[in-house]
Amino acid sequence: MDENKPSNADELLTIESSIKQHMPQIEKLGEELKPVKEMLEDYLDNDPDFKERTELAKKATQLKTQTKQLLLKQPNAALLVEKIKSMKEEQKGLQEALSYYLREYQRLTGANEFEGPDGELRQIVYTAKLVRKTNLNK
Repeated sequence: MDENKPSNADELLTIESSIKQHMPQIEKLGEELKPVKEMLEDYLDNDPDFKERTELAKKATQLKTQTKQLLLKQPNAALLVEKIKSMKEEQKGLQEALSYYLREYQRLTGANEFEGPDGELRQIVYTAKLVRKTNLNK
């Protein structure tokens, strides 16, 4: 074994340390961002021209929403809405199944790429994120 090459344990400790460094930095920036966003909102809200146009936009949006709701109550539109909902549910189920099959394919072959039926080579990609499991800030 090459003495200059870090072990898996060393690499894991380095990665864990990096994660623990980035987490508070991300949280701190989020906290610092809030008052700056509020200052920008206050600045915009205090401009009379912007305020007037915002009100006009709200009224136009309300009219648009009312018109859309009336149209969606029509039988033709209701059928299309149901069809869209059904197709999205089917698409979600197929995507979940594909994700499972890709994980299994990767596990069995060790490959990170898959050639699609169109002959195009695609990379298998996973997205990771941290979700709070415990709330120690209470």
